[in-house]
Amino acid sequence: MAEKNKKVVAITAAMPDGTGLNRFRKKFPERFFDVGIAEEHAVTFAAGMALGGMIPVFAVYSSFLQRGIDQILHDVCMQDLHVIFAIDRAGFVGADGETHHGCFDFSYLSMIPNMTVMAPKNGKELEEMLKFAVEERDGPGAIRYPKGSACTDMEECHEPLKKGRSEVITPGSEIAVLGVGSMVSVCQKVCEEIRDHKIAGATFVNVRFVKPLDTEMLEALTKDHRLFVTIEENVLSGGFGEQVLHYVSRAKLDVGVRCIGIPDDYVEHGNVDLLRREVGLDAETIVKQIIADYVTIGKD
Repeated sequence: MAEKNKKVVAITAAMPDGTGLNRFRKKFPERFFDVGIAEEHAVTFAAGMALGGMIPVFAVYSSFLQRGIDQILHDVCMQDLHVIFAIDRAGFVGADGETHHGCFDFSYLSMIPNMTVMAPKNGKELEEMLKFAVEERDGPGAIRYPKGSACTDMEECHEPLKKGRSEVITPGSEIAVLGVGSMVSVCQKVCEEIRDHKIAGATFVNVRFVKPLDTEMLEALTKDHRLFVTIEENVLSGGFGEQVLHYVSRAKLDVGVRCIGIPDDYVEHGNVDLLRREVGLDAETIVKQIIADYVTIGKD
């Protein structure tokens, strides 16, 4: 994109290696900016560049972007500027521990007007979202993705990306599993196990856009589903699940909602799979919860 569009610039806060910007720095040194350990300045700097007609992409760890919330709100979103936040290390990061887990970004970004918040299911979708943010979205946008190599699962499932629209990977009935970003691969296993229990053929949804919320899809699913299950690697407070729950309540939709995510607590360091099991974000625990909820709704 930078080769095709000379307005694209990259910004980092002393992490060109960790954010994967070294290749960009070598190829386009005049369009690469490392502001040092100053995330607040990086956001305002990006806002200034956007006002000057550039398209800044600020690549930053989720936990470090928290330092610039005030600047995101006042300097970028209040002016509806075309700044892109490429949010690395979202969700659990393992051995780096509780200071580096990116468990809050859905919550603090979704509350800000004009912000678009995306989460890809794999590397291919990440590329599409970045292209969308640069070429189609003429305002602030955030793309959050986990630490490590890009996921290659479900590359055969690929609906064209449209703003605010989810992707139904497997249609079904009774139960709708709404997976967000890094949890979509886990949700695939969850849906397979639900079918093994012969409860129902769960609808499997790749959310894609945390904001704006795909209310059209929620309305449509209500017709033949009794339970929505939201699954995200973000704190439950203010997360995607709470947005779904709020909309279902406000629109008076006749469907149950189970929000699955990270509890209201700080999570210590450890292997990502182990941490997911500890907080109930592993496939086995999620399936047990869904079955229990489904049985309870059936009795009601």
